[in-house]
Amino acid sequence: MEITHKRLNRVDLLTITGRLDAMNAPQLKQKFDELFEQNRYRIVLDLSGLEYVASPGLRVLIEARKRARDWKLTDLEGGDVRIANLPPRIKEVFDLTGFTSLFEIYADTVEAVGSF
Repeated sequence: MEITHKRLNRVDLLTITGRLDAMNAPQLKQKFDELFEQNRYRIVLDLSGLEYVASPGLRVLIEARKRARDWKLTDLEGGDVRIANLPPRIKEVFDLTGFTSLFEIYADTVEAVGSF
């Protein structure tokens, strides 16, 4: 798995490629922890290159979403983890696990970044 980070004004864009499995999930968790330590709670995940996701990877995603949403800038504005470019195979996993209803999912990164 490879994680590419691009810091924008209000949002951090993480592009994840490869396999998000038990061996790689801690690497993604560490990246989220680094962002949260810098008070960066608005994150877009570009999953266009994600080939496979296992339950440890899903656990990291849901934990990051919870931590991001717990942060509030104001009553109307807070953190979140949003997803862009969800591949069909990964969307099936999201559908089966109920993640589709938990995350805001966008067709492309521009739309996802603009949603903040």
